[in-house]
Amino acid sequence: MAGTRNGWLRLVRPDLVIGAVADLTAADLGRLVPDVSALCFDIDGTVTDYHAPTVPDAATAHLRGLRDAGYRTFVVSNCYGSRARAVHDLFEPHVTAVFTPEDCVDPTDPKPDPRRHGKPAPDMVLAAARAAQVEPGAVLMVGDQVFKDVLSARRAGARALLVPRLGPSDHAGVRYLQRPVERLLRPLLGLPGGRSAWPVGLTPVP
Repeated sequence: MAGTRNGWLRLVRPDLVIGAVADLTAADLGRLVPDVSALCFDIDGTVTDYHAPTVPDAATAHLRGLRDAGYRTFVVSNCYGSRARAVHDLFEPHVTAVFTPEDCVDPTDPKPDPRRHGKPAPDMVLAAARAAQVEPGAVLMVGDQVFKDVLSARRAGARALLVPRLGPSDHAGVRYLQRPVERLLRPLLGLPGGRSAWPVGLTPVP
């Protein structure tokens, strides 16, 4: 039983934590995860507030800076319909590519369902690895949710970096069902407690 529990916890334990995506630097990445060459970014709660209609200039400049430093950079976001189109428009000028669940649908599937490809499924992370022409182990998934971002990375065989949620908004199901469980798991996962406990710089999870 203990082995099963520990195995499950490994699926939702990130490799690294940082207090904000804005603090992520190419220098720290090169020092702590030198074999990573591709970065996948969740959007809502990670780079912007939930369903923000615009992206701060500082955030897009940061993404471009990481791309210019030599990283293949990707947006991987669970969004659909008009929101998926908006995310493509907002981020495509600033990253290598954008993937939503709709981008992972097999055109030959007689019953396509984009939601099957959303996180925590590994499909978007694997699509990014293929686009970057690297193995999944060279990909770092950056996000604010252990049950979506971290788990999708683990299922893909990629690395995971967890950040605290950015902004006051959140999906209702995440806020009331997922976040309370995450808070209970933090001590077991070796994660920071309150917001003030998150490190300013990139930090390995013990």
